[in-house]
Amino acid sequence: MARSRRIGFLSQAAWTFFFGVCLQSMTHAQRPDPSEWKWVNPDIADGCQHATLHSESMNREIGFSIYLPPSYQTSPKTRYPVVYYLHGASGSESSSKEFAWAVRQAIREGVIGDVIYVFPNGGHYSGYRDWDDGNVKAETWIIRELIPHIDATYRTISKREGRALCGWSMGGGGSLRFLTKYPDQFCAAATLGAALGTRGIRPENTAMQQLSKNLEQLRNKVGIWMAVGEDDFLRSGNEALDQKLTELNVDHVFHILPKTGHNLGEMSAAYHREMVTTLAKHYAPSSEE
Repeated sequence: MARSRRIGFLSQAAWTFFFGVCLQSMTHAQRPDPSEWKWVNPDIADGCQHATLHSESMNREIGFSIYLPPSYQTSPKTRYPVVYYLHGASGSESSSKEFAWAVRQAIREGVIGDVIYVFPNGGHYSGYRDWDDGNVKAETWIIRELIPHIDATYRTISKREGRALCGWSMGGGGSLRFLTKYPDQFCAAATLGAALGTRGIRPENTAMQQLSKNLEQLRNKVGIWMAVGEDDFLRSGNEALDQKLTELNVDHVFHILPKTGHNLGEMSAAYHREMVTTLAKHYAPSSEE
């Protein structure tokens, strides 16, 4: 386990904390009607492309943005690893701007090789789960609909060795749950301020329980990187998972950023570069067909 010093600061809009609290505290009935969520938001990061895909499970068009590396057009026989970035509560596919910039910079500077990043709209307060009432099926959308579409549409390395996850807050919790629940589909996950105790997720469906259930498929086979602020209200959940990973002898990295709350700006400044470089150590590099 590793712990780090605070190395940077960026201002954060008030909604980051507010919606993080909402994610943890609002009951299912109190959350805004999913039909009122913005499921398509084309205000995406520079260098990315925007698209939509019809979700059969939710019967609606849902947006995603995708970053294709510089060589994608000039190397038509090359296949690329893919990382899925899962946004936090209140977010959408437009919540990719800071992270997409970090990816582009790392590639430009030669710190990592060429890679595809996908930024899906997961629903403002979905918890990246399928709701019991069927109103939201965010897990089905990501796992059963979007990922097969990306693999069929773009030149990806369409196996677990070429597919990873990362995310912030609600998306961090979703990333860790998907990694532990679907170890045959993902090779790594990196998270900031992961929301691991989201209301509505059945106890048997949590990352903690999936970790124990699929331990032999995870130990020595996946990469896990986690960071949380020292004053983050989600710290205890991250520490509990860190402790469980340690007890089960699952290799991972865990950082606590001093004097920081649930603050995406500060966490981004401190860790975005480490996140992208860590993931690159775990997924398969791009290669010709």
